[in-house]
Amino acid sequence: MKTNRLALTVLAFAASLAVSAQTSFDAAKLYEEELSGTARYVGMGGAMGALGSDASVISHNPAGIGTYRTSDINFSLSAFGTSVTTDPLATKTNQITSNGRTYYSHNFKSDINLALDNFSAIFSGSESGPNYLNFGISYRRLQNMDRPLDYVDKFFVNDQSAPYQQYVVYREYKDRQRNKVGSWDFNISANLSDKLYLGWTFGVLTNDMWSEGYFYDYYPLSSEADFEDQAYVVPESVIDKDNRNYTAVDKMNQSEGSGWNMSVGAIVRPIPALRLGVAVKSPTYYRQTLDYADYLYALMGDPKDGTKFPNSVDYKFTAPWSLDLSAGLTFGGPAFSMALGAEYEKHFTQRTSLSIGNTRLESQGAIDYKDYSVLKLGAEMNIGQISLRGGYNYRESMMNDASYPFLYDTDFNGWKKDSNGNVTDVGRTDFQIDRLGKTQYFTAGIGYCSAPDSDGTQFYIDLALVHGIRNSVVNVNEYVEDVDVDYKYKSDKVLLSIGWNF
Repeated sequence: MKTNRLALTVLAFAASLAVSAQTSFDAAKLYEEELSGTARYVGMGGAMGALGSDASVISHNPAGIGTYRTSDINFSLSAFGTSVTTDPLATKTNQITSNGRTYYSHNFKSDINLALDNFSAIFSGSESGPNYLNFGISYRRLQNMDRPLDYVDKFFVNDQSAPYQQYVVYREYKDRQRNKVGSWDFNISANLSDKLYLGWTFGVLTNDMWSEGYFYDYYPLSSEADFEDQAYVVPESVIDKDNRNYTAVDKMNQSEGSGWNMSVGAIVRPIPALRLGVAVKSPTYYRQTLDYADYLYALMGDPKDGTKFPNSVDYKFTAPWSLDLSAGLTFGGPAFSMALGAEYEKHFTQRTSLSIGNTRLESQGAIDYKDYSVLKLGAEMNIGQISLRGGYNYRESMMNDASYPFLYDTDFNGWKKDSNGNVTDVGRTDFQIDRLGKTQYFTAGIGYCSAPDSDGTQFYIDLALVHGIRNSVVNVNEYVEDVDVDYKYKSDKVLLSIGWNF
């Protein structure tokens, strides 16, 4: 016999398999942004909002496109790989105790992935005099995540019928998450006598997110767990040997949609060597479709046929607005010059919202988020036609430490009526929750720019190396027991940009 509590837990889990609703954790995946763009921008940690003259600043400070004095076209290709480790690292031979339970997780590395990270074209009107307009179009991949996770734990449950007996329970969770978010940005900007630059950008975003998870819990026979103290093993007398006593379920999740935003910016150049920038980005308005499916293979030892329990929900997500402050310093001459950049972003995440139609989700959204900051620092040293770069990028967490999905919001997803008036519970159970943490990027780069040819055209090629560390927490839960598992998502990227000034 198993505990009443555990039985009720698994039954509640199974009863909710066929239902779905979005949560603030789904929406947070849309807003997360990686450090990406041209190799020059990435090599300087993204700290180019005030320096400008790089297409990747188009949505951070649109006025940076106004600093171009020649037209430009470029594209960027990347090769990247990722890995996931627990922190501290828990292995089969070095298990970790947390919340009274032990666990270990496997390390995973993704395959090498190739991607088009950026494409842009800038058209400059500088030939018209000291005051002119520039136009730009750019595509940038904001997010390209490939995150595998494997988590294993064991814990003990008291037997209500035998106070001195405990059952050992093993659980395993596997999850593979792939998120892709891209943005097409359209810009118009102005240069006023190289003293003031103004810009406006309209962005159209698309996304495609997919994840597949696996849940398995197992109550072993005593003969199958000889490495456990027999006082903590389920007696054979209370288990049907003809049945494996386990619950197994696959969970699949796909979300896709589109959104739009706008940003305006200005750069002031009080002296030739100094530039000061400010920009404001509007909220991003997303429309999403979330398809959610579960496949039940066994429930408490009873085999199932793996029937698919699907559901789909359309929802709207309003991401926060943000403020961008930046500064850039340049000095030197043709043979040797330096550029230093610093940038600070404030994201007002508590202004976010989730809704279906005109009904707003009151128990999630901003209640799970907190305002957060992003700091960018970068430097570029030019020696003749060679450029050397380095940078650092730090992003705070957007999630409150106590954030947790409220899956039974009665005003939003607690029930649903069909055409006959029948009411169906539409609460959703997730057995693991990804609580985003702080992210750091360490960058370096090198570039070459040719001398102008007879018609002024220049060719350039840039290379950047990026090492990213994303600290997060996965909360594994099944009502009976839950545990916060710290893990690190690490990414390494090589980025190549090729372009022409003309």
